[in-house]
Amino acid sequence: MNGSRGKLFWVGVILAGVGIAAGVRYWGDRTTIAETPEAETSGEAGTVSFLMEQQWLIHLKLAQAVPAMVAPQITSTGRVVPDPERHAIVAPPIGGIISDTPLPRLGQRVEAGQLIATLVQTPTAAEATQIRVEQTRMDAERRRLRELRSEVEARLVFARSEDERAARLYERGAYSVRQRESAAADRAAAEAALAGVEAQLEALDPPVGDMRVEVRAPISGSIIRVNKRLGEQVQPGEALLEIADTGRVWVEVPVFERDLGRLRSEPVATFSTPTFPGREFTTRTIIDAGDVIDEDTRAAMFVFALDNPDGLLRLGMQANLRLDADDQVEALMVPTEAVLDNEGQKIVYVLLSGETFQRRNVTVGDEYGNMVAILSGVEPGERVVTQGAYQLKLQELSPADPGAHTHEV
Repeated sequence: MNGSRGKLFWVGVILAGVGIAAGVRYWGDRTTIAETPEAETSGEAGTVSFLMEQQWLIHLKLAQAVPAMVAPQITSTGRVVPDPERHAIVAPPIGGIISDTPLPRLGQRVEAGQLIATLVQTPTAAEATQIRVEQTRMDAERRRLRELRSEVEARLVFARSEDERAARLYERGAYSVRQRESAAADRAAAEAALAGVEAQLEALDPPVGDMRVEVRAPISGSIIRVNKRLGEQVQPGEALLEIADTGRVWVEVPVFERDLGRLRSEPVATFSTPTFPGREFTTRTIIDAGDVIDEDTRAAMFVFALDNPDGLLRLGMQANLRLDADDQVEALMVPTEAVLDNEGQKIVYVLLSGETFQRRNVTVGDEYGNMVAILSGVEPGERVVTQGAYQLKLQELSPADPGAHTHEV
């Protein structure tokens, strides 16, 4: 009897253990099923289980697909160039050797009228011969003018004496008004003649030797190119350096012939650069609407003006253009970071439930800053993964056990 009781006791213990184990497995699976029913029941291709712990670890974020009326985009790529009114190539009309002080350094700020170079002009052999001939001519002219000045000075002395004598006689009543005025006129004419001769003497160049010529900045701005150094020879018209004020710049960008008819009458140009991803620059100022189509590229060159007070846009920088077309279409808008590449196909991950996501193939339209148009593959109101989409793709490629609740991603 006691033996039978002992056997029944151990059978009960074993059955109880099995029941407890089954209960633990049931409740554990029940929690998973309640959170991710599709993962356990449907087995649909592209469905990914991603636990809450994993989502918290990577700060997973979602965004709702929102319908909007948007204008199709016309895109192109151009470059930043200087505004011609704020750009100067300093090329003196005379030649010489750069002397005294070095030229301003690259990137240095200069002000209009600031001294930037001193040239010592040294004539060549041919120029020296011409200078000697000219010097001989000027010496002869100086001698002639000095002789003429002596004659005029003598006439002026006589005219002054006669004018003073006429004034005394006029006061005594011995000269008429006409005689008095005639003497004064002779004196004034002699004085004018002397002044003219002296002015001609001053206008003649002094004897020619080495001459120093100061070169000054024509505009305010920064030095963007330096072509010469201290002590180098500069030919007449040869560029010393370039100055540009980048507080306002131009952007040259081709617009293809096929897109010209789709442009709005007053388009807003939006530019982005690889240097500042996510930042956009907009303008309505069109300098040139491209009246000529290039025969090779079949594009018209548009020129836009952009204010650049912070100097973020640098000359030569690539500028990606986006223009709105005239017509509008309805599309679902989602953040661009939600869209991934998957073997040549664009995909997004759509939330099905708390821990279940589905990969969807999508057709994308144009980008609008940090948003992109979805033409098919997502329904309005559905939520797509933005931050963490790439980790979901990795999870789909190498799935971890969803019941393990691991913290690895």
